[in-house]
Amino acid sequence: MFVYLFVIIYFDYVKSVQKCKYLDQDVNTITAGDYSVEFDLEEKTYTNFKEKYYDEANPMPENAQFKLYVQDEIEERINNLPDQGYDEPEERHLRKKIAQITFAYENTKIIEWLKYRGTYIKTEKWDKVKKVES
Repeated sequence: MFVYLFVIIYFDYVKSVQKCKYLDQDVNTITAGDYSVEFDLEEKTYTNFKEKYYDEANPMPENAQFKLYVQDEIEERINNLPDQGYDEPEERHLRKKIAQITFAYENTKIIEWLKYRGTYIKTEKWDKVKKVES
């Protein structure tokens, strides 16, 4: 009975130690997941951009201007966050920069049209293909 209890307690101890080591290793290891963020933009964000920041005279496309606007906003907010107390190098004063922003759009309707078009092409219903394309 003593050996049984000892083994159970020992395994529980090892499990606890390994859990702490895993958390410590996870905090000290940099992965893409540490820097990948997905979020929804509200309509008012885009409206604010269009009203205050969009420059029609700029040769840069509207979506590129919006991308820079979002990047600047996020960088500003990240750099104004208070210190969270994590193990960081002393270069905390350096500004954080966003490397890449990729927008994903809700293209549900377009995807449905492409499915219909593919079905019509497969069944050689060319008149319906032209109807979907127009």
